[in-house]
Amino acid sequence: MPHHITLDHISYAHPGEPPLFTDLSAVFSAPLTGLIGDNGTGKTTLFRLILSEIKPSHGTISTPPRIAYLPQDLGLSEHQHLADIFGITKILRALDALESGEYSPSIYDTIGDAWDIEERTLAVLAEYGFSPARTTDAADPHAIRDLLMRPLSTFSGGQTVTAALTALLHSNPEFILLDEPTNNLDSAAKNRLFAALGTLACPALIISHDRDLLARMNAIAELHADREGRAHLRIYEGNYDAYRAVRKAEESAAHRRVSEAKNEARKAERERVENQIKLDRNARRGREFERSKRKPGMAMGLDKNSSERSAGKLHTAHESMVADARAAVSEAQENLRVQERIYLELVQDALPLGRKVLELHRVKNDSCASTPQNADLKNAYTQNTVSRETQPYKVDYLLQIQDFPEVLILTGPEHLHITGTNGSGKTVLLNAIAHANDPDYRSPVPPAYQVLYRLENTAYLPQRIILDPELTLLETVQRANPGASEQHLRNQLARLLFRRESVHQRIGDLSGGERFRAAVAQVLLADPVPQLLMLDEPTNNLDISSVDWLVQALEAYTGALIVVSHDEDFCRRIRIDRTLNLSTKTLGKEPFGESAR
Repeated sequence: MPHHITLDHISYAHPGEPPLFTDLSAVFSAPLTGLIGDNGTGKTTLFRLILSEIKPSHGTISTPPRIAYLPQDLGLSEHQHLADIFGITKILRALDALESGEYSPSIYDTIGDAWDIEERTLAVLAEYGFSPARTTDAADPHAIRDLLMRPLSTFSGGQTVTAALTALLHSNPEFILLDEPTNNLDSAAKNRLFAALGTLACPALIISHDRDLLARMNAIAELHADREGRAHLRIYEGNYDAYRAVRKAEESAAHRRVSEAKNEARKAERERVENQIKLDRNARRGREFERSKRKPGMAMGLDKNSSERSAGKLHTAHESMVADARAAVSEAQENLRVQERIYLELVQDALPLGRKVLELHRVKNDSCASTPQNADLKNAYTQNTVSRETQPYKVDYLLQIQDFPEVLILTGPEHLHITGTNGSGKTVLLNAIAHANDPDYRSPVPPAYQVLYRLENTAYLPQRIILDPELTLLETVQRANPGASEQHLRNQLARLLFRRESVHQRIGDLSGGERFRAAVAQVLLADPVPQLLMLDEPTNNLDISSVDWLVQALEAYTGALIVVSHDEDFCRRIRIDRTLNLSTKTLGKEPFGESAR
């Protein structure tokens, strides 16, 4: 069977929703095809159709038998373990049972020839840069099994993606589907992914908005919604730069056709008006002739009838010309892309320059947040004693690079970037800050810093956004903002492109980018707007236009910001005052690209 996917005139609509796809056809056969499109145009839905998780209402989809799939919400389930993504959980349990003294034919059947599956899996993970595998003692079977049976939720986002990619690439697939594979990956992990994709033995279809990844594609497949919300699919040869060049030329041509059509419409309208003036002038002249009686009555009547017929024909002709010209304008405008943009603004009282927002004290015995430590140490370092000190502080922004500071103080509208390799403890630290006022919170591993003070009015958007999939968007936002009226919330949601009945969509039916916007709405529609905003990999699953909005919104935001991100392009575009690198244990004004490597 050929290693390609064929869509043959497929149609699909979500239950109770207007059609999403109508008569969609395409063949995905290029080595690497990037699937792009605005959030909500149906990229993940298309993957679900290809995987037969849902069925098209019309048409057929032909696929190879063995398809490997990397979802964008990997690791969100608390019950998913590292062994699950390799498909070896049953084998590990069988080995466990055997070591416990159970002997039955079914156990031996389950194990088969996979007696060394743990060692082989560990070696593959280490080869692909999965840091916990590299620090696990390969000679200790119990340590290996403990690692393989760890829940995915206990790993960093980048570690989870790295492990999943490792499993996927070693599953001997005939076709690969990847949904935002660079989410959470540090620079080294991205480079390993790029190298692996370059040596694939089968085609891959990749949903991504990562321009570095899209630059390595052989083809770009774009899903674009028309004015009725119906998605259309078109495949462009070449990488993202080639796609953009074609689209720019097409957009220029479309705007030129609109301009030309408008000029023709104005010309037709001008001719119609001029004709009407001429007809009115002739009519007045005819009435003057009649009053002067320069011609016999019968002759004048004949002239009048003839003139009226000619005038009517001329009027009809010009009205037709105007109608045709207006129709040409409408047709030309239909071919223009309508790019809807988010225009929610983060408006709040500006923080005074010297106002202390956050005070962190370095954990004394910290070697790395990801280093294994005993339970007593964990409990000692995850107790967050929050002071109420609010005296103004002055931060020296002129420093370049300094060693891991004992005390880190964030003041006023300062923007702090926390970086480091996957597993260095970035999310651990953010979670500790976010839960600073929660006496019952315990971190799974000690954070690099203990929180001594944190501003009360704080919002946190984690990298793994977990919302109740059964609630509607409106219900989700209402629960977070019970004091706001429904009309106010609907007005604000419209600014996030959730309009009319779309506010009644189930969270579980939203795309990854739409779920992020839902989380944004949940925390930022509060009154007052938070004065400290913490973002963990905020560009995950966002389309390119949404990233542009986020950059603009953060530029206008007058509160303090803490951001964790491996998106180098995004970090270059937002204001960063200081960078805390948890890998190199430094603080300074270093460029993002260098701090991440």
